[in-house]
Amino acid sequence: MDKIPSRWDANQAKVITDLRQQALTFDCAKDQLAQLKVIQSSLQWFHLYSESKKTKDVDKLLDTVRGTVNEFSKRPQPVSAIYCDIKRKLMIVQVDIAAKAIQGRF
Repeated sequence: MDKIPSRWDANQAKVITDLRQQALTFDCAKDQLAQLKVIQSSLQWFHLYSESKKTKDVDKLLDTVRGTVNEFSKRPQPVSAIYCDIKRKLMIVQVDIAAKAIQGRF
C-alpha cells in the first residue's frame, strides 16, 4: 500500500498555498528569523497533519524545503542580503515544485 499515492486533501492544499505565499512575501529587509519561524510552523503543521493522516508521500515532498529553512535559520542573523536573496529564491522554487505535486493530486 505504500506505493499508492495519497489523494488530494483540502487542508494540505491550503497549507501548501500558505507556504507559497510565505516564501513569495519573504522580505530580506525585515526580521528574517521571525519570518522563518512562521514558515517552520507551517512546515511542522503540514508534517504533523500528514503523519496523522498517513500521507507520508506528500510530506516527503517538503523535506528539501525543511532543510533549506532549517539551515537558513541556524545562520547568525541577519545574514547578508545576497545570501538571503538566494535562500528566498530557493524556498520559492522548492515550495512551488511541492505545491504543483500536492495540488495536482486527485
